[in-house]
Amino acid sequence: MVKETMTPRERIWAAVKLEPYDRVPVAPLLDVMFPARHKGLTLAEAFADYRGKGWPAMVDLFDDVGGWDGFILPGYSQSPNPGHPAAGRTGRMIYPGKGLPADSPPQYIETESMTIEDYDRIIEIGYRKWADEVRERTSPFPLEKSIAWAERQIAQYRKEIATWEERGLPTLVGASVNSPLMALSTSRSMTAFALDIHRIPDKVEAVMDAMVDDLIESTIEVARLTGVPGAFLVLERGGCFYFPLKVFERFEYPYVKKMVEAFVAEGMIVDLHFDQDWTLNLPYLLDLPARMCICELDSKTDIFKAKEILKDHMCIAGDVPAGLQALGTPGEMEEYCKQLIDVVGKDTGFILSSGCTVAADCTYDNFKAMVDTGRNYYPHG
Repeated sequence: MVKETMTPRERIWAAVKLEPYDRVPVAPLLDVMFPARHKGLTLAEAFADYRGKGWPAMVDLFDDVGGWDGFILPGYSQSPNPGHPAAGRTGRMIYPGKGLPADSPPQYIETESMTIEDYDRIIEIGYRKWADEVRERTSPFPLEKSIAWAERQIAQYRKEIATWEERGLPTLVGASVNSPLMALSTSRSMTAFALDIHRIPDKVEAVMDAMVDDLIESTIEVARLTGVPGAFLVLERGGCFYFPLKVFERFEYPYVKKMVEAFVAEGMIVDLHFDQDWTLNLPYLLDLPARMCICELDSKTDIFKAKEILKDHMCIAGDVPAGLQALGTPGEMEEYCKQLIDVVGKDTGFILSSGCTVAADCTYDNFKAMVDTGRNYYPHG
């Protein structure tokens, strides 16, 4: 057993700031799916009544397992900007019970919903004005309804933050945002966007230049509304899993750097949410502000290499794999978490977390083994 000398809040912030802690903090990235199944709900029930059933299932899971130290995101609610309640053009989501079996995870259908003409319009008027135009043309709801929906989402987000704050647990993220590359690749589709950066690279760069300030401004506005000075910067498609470094250096990193520096200038912590493999990109992170970012990994990036590179510069979070959560045993879970704590968690700078969100198929015993290992094992004291 670990002799605890810090509160959960102190422990989390010690990890982020690379200061000594009494043990590794535990902060899973959690959505509604695993908690819903744990409480005997179908995913259709959890999504259809998130406030009444899905969110309470998340709180119940926290109580059932005996708690942990903090949250990257407070729950599954969204944090849109009521001042601009439009996301432009993206693919579409299909939800359980609405096109999918009742207990199936939701599916994202990626389509070419953005055109080259949209690129031209964004360059001309900016990203937020373009998104507002798209909403006016395509939304079945009047602006007032869109604003009301965004305000309800923000209110729910604040409720979730307050629930954990009352228990002494910090939430690290007040607003979420995609990098320009992530936003364009999901709107154009990955295939079309990959062709664009080879066929019309200058135009793609001009679009990103027209987007980045609007993305920064909106994220800061939302963080102020939620009351948490932290940004969740979604990064997946700009890393070495998809693109060579020359593409990353032109179309991803300059914008990520500008966004991170702008957020940090506002006093915000930045959670860099790295999906897929970013191992080759890790050295670039040394050029980002020190002790103000979290390198959050999903088990595809080499987390031990990340520790080697970033140990004196940036906190690391992760990276218990979904496969281990769902198919492993509690003993295997404990063994892997101990390995993470032994190597990545030594001295400071590590938050034990799931690799991306906790898997819908995670077993309760495996989840509890992860939390219990983090709370009870720390051989470095």
